[in-house]
Parts: sequence; C-alpha cells; structure tokens
Amino acid sequence: MSRQRKLKTPVYIVIALIAGIIVALLLFNLFTSRGEEPKRLSMIENSSLRTGPQAIYPAIYAVEKGDRFDIIDHQKKWYYVKDKEGRKGWIAGWHTTLDIEQDKVVQKNPFKGKTILLDPGHGGSDQGASSSTGTLEKEVTLQTALILRDKLKAEGATVLMTRDTDDYVKLKDRKGVADAFISIHSDALKESSPHGLTVYYYNESQKSLADTLHRSISDKTLLSDRGVRQANFQVIRQTKIPAVLLELGYISNPTDETMMNDKVYRQLVTTSIVDGLRNYFLY
Repeated sequence: MSRQRKLKTPVYIVIALIAGIIVALLLFNLFTSRGEEPKRLSMIENSSLRTGPQAIYPAIYAVEKGDRFDIIDHQKKWYYVKDKEGRKGWIAGWHTTLDIEQDKVVQKNPFKGKTILLDPGHGGSDQGASSSTGTLEKEVTLQTALILRDKLKAEGATVLMTRDTDDYVKLKDRKGVADAFISIHSDALKESSPHGLTVYYYNESQKSLADTLHRSISDKTLLSDRGVRQANFQVIRQTKIPAVLLELGYISNPTDETMMNDKVYRQLVTTSIVDGLRNYFLY
C-alpha cells in the first residue's frame, strides 16, 4: 500500500500541468494570430458599398447596421467585401467592427482659395450644334455655366469665365490661370439615337479631374454614360492646368435635348459638377 501511494501524482501537480498547457495554448494563439488580416466584418451603422476605395466613388448598394461581409481585399482603411447574396463593393473600415479611426478632413472648405475657369462652349456667331426644334448649343452652355458660376461662388470659390454673354471668343483665348478649367458643351450627330455624357481630357495630369467629375455627374444625373475619353481638343490641350471638356448630352437626341432645356435638370447637373469638384479638391 505504501509503495502505491508513492507512485500517485499529487492533485495539485496535475492541476498545475493542465493550467500550464492552457496558458501555453492561449499564448500560442495570441502570437500566431498577430499580424493576420481580418477575414470578416460587420456593419456598426448604415452606410453604402462603393465602386472604389474612396468616398468619391459612386455608391452601388445600401447596407445596414448588422450586415455581415467576407473581406476580399483592402486598401488602407477601405475594404472590398462580399455578402451572402453576392453583392460586392468597397466600404470604409470606420463603419464596421474593425475599429478603424475615421479619416479626418483637414480643410473644411475645399473651395477656399481655389480658382475655377469656366468655358461655355461657342457663342456669338458660332452657335455650335443645334436641334431641329431650335435649341442652340451656345445658349445651353452659357445658361449652364452661369448657374454653375453662382453655385461655385456660393461655395467660396473664385470663378472666371471665358465669356458670360453671347460673345464669340477664339479658341486660343479660352485659357487662364486657375486650379481647374471646365469647358461645357453639348454633343451632336446626324443620327438622333446617340445620347449621354462624355468627359474628355488631353493628358494624364488631367485624368484625375476627368474621372472625378465623370463619377459625380454620371452618379447624380439621368444622362446615360459614354465614359471618360482622351481627345485632342484645343481648349484642353493648350492649358497646363487640370482641364476637362464636358459633353453634357446630345442636342441631337430628343430626350437629352428636353433635359438640357429643363431648369430643374440644369440645377441637378450643375450641382453634380460642384460635388465632383469638391471631391477633387478634398482628395
């Protein structure tokens, strides 16, 4: 009996061994999990999935608090995710359970200290395109530019214009010193079926402005999207500042023409341009 007692391991030693194993396992999990990328996230508030990893990209799906997603990829504080229904998009990490600090906008008013040069296409003896019902491009572009001018001034920007009346201005004179140059036009073809928005740029330094304005206008208006294109237009070629030429629909298309002549719609288009410029100066 006494020999058997000597071979028995005391209970407190067994408990200590088990505790040691548990602690070792916990420490192993702790150190091996460090540096691992998260694989899932949940929403802590309502937000939207976007087409790209910045707030300037269009929202494509509304998401709600509690929605869960698998993480596919990420760029800085933005995550590309997918839900059980197969919806994919980018979401800012600060809207989720990832406990990420929200980006801070240093400058509250992005238009402060900015100068924008507006170029209403054509004018005077150069009427530009025209429709069968009598709509003239030179009038549409000037009306749109004047509304845009007032909105940009209200935001705090300095606004210059190549023309603010029905005057003819040579292409070589449609330039100036500014932070952005926007030439406003309406497209036209012999056929009436083509329609929609096209944003043109000349060199790569202008593409960021073109992309940002394109996203804003196409996201907020009813114009069909013909994309962003590189073109050799003199007014955007002859300047060294960020510059774009906007074709805000086809004057030869009845639907686009109706929208061009609608006062409410012009308000919508000009607001989308202001929003695009705001995002451009912020980011």
